[in-house]
Amino acid sequence: MKYLLVFCGFISITLGNAQSLTTNGALLLKAQIQLGNQNQGVKIGAYAVGAAHYGDAAIEGGVGLYSGYLFKRHTARTRGINYGYEFFSLLGVGRNTNLLTSSFFANTPLLFSLENDQKFYGLGFGFEKEFLPENLKEFDQKVGRFLMRFANANHSVNVQFKNDFRFGKIFNGEGTDFGNTGMLQISYSSYENPSKALHLGAVLQLFTPEADYSKTPTNPVNSDDASRNVWYTQGKHSKLFYANVYAFGSYQDDGLFAFAKAGLNSQKLGAYIQNTLHDSFGLNPRYPWDVASKDRIYIEAGGSLLIPKDSE
Repeated sequence: MKYLLVFCGFISITLGNAQSLTTNGALLLKAQIQLGNQNQGVKIGAYAVGAAHYGDAAIEGGVGLYSGYLFKRHTARTRGINYGYEFFSLLGVGRNTNLLTSSFFANTPLLFSLENDQKFYGLGFGFEKEFLPENLKEFDQKVGRFLMRFANANHSVNVQFKNDFRFGKIFNGEGTDFGNTGMLQISYSSYENPSKALHLGAVLQLFTPEADYSKTPTNPVNSDDASRNVWYTQGKHSKLFYANVYAFGSYQDDGLFAFAKAGLNSQKLGAYIQNTLHDSFGLNPRYPWDVASKDRIYIEAGGSLLIPKDSE
């Protein structure tokens, strides 16, 4: 289970002219303590979001920078400093600048501003990278992001796909096919007044070690009685696999923020999803998921204290 103590300050700025360009932006400063069965550490970070529209043409995006000290990451014990960054941008149509694009940040209070009855429909791309302590350096990959957001007044539906593959300069992953190899998130966020907000969603996340391409893929694990080729894996964490599927929710009101996650860490599910992709799309061989292992409960919870500072 994960507990967060977060002290946040954010500044919201709105500029606009009904006849021309309208912009809106906000900044969040965060300090975090994290305890859990997969991740443990402390972190500080700065996150900014912005939105603008000219007529019905709209753009929005966000950037985050953070650093901290880790005791556990990706289920592996570690000790050392980590740091990282993330960036995303969306293009679309509509005049909604409610800043709920901030819901693309993970485990972070929502930044938002009151909005009239306007819409935004858009899609975009982004990337993120985390630099880990020495014993986890093999998992320093850059991850690409594909994003969709559909907003109406004070409501937003988000779809986010993350993967480490590279497709030109549009989908800017590391191209490694291991580590944070895939994530799909669908979420809904809304607010009722200047201080009350809700965020609900579901996530599927896969993590694998690096394949050993120097060896013939004759690993018997997850091979369906030797009928499929399966890689051997390498590195300091050659058996580090997990597949998390969970629901999450967060709520913030009157300076308080709380969230919870509940689901499963299932090797069988990870094998089923990755086997389907590798068997069907010519990505052979498979990876050696431990399909005989039992599913584990995945649960996290946290809370934050918010200190807002607004200016118009």
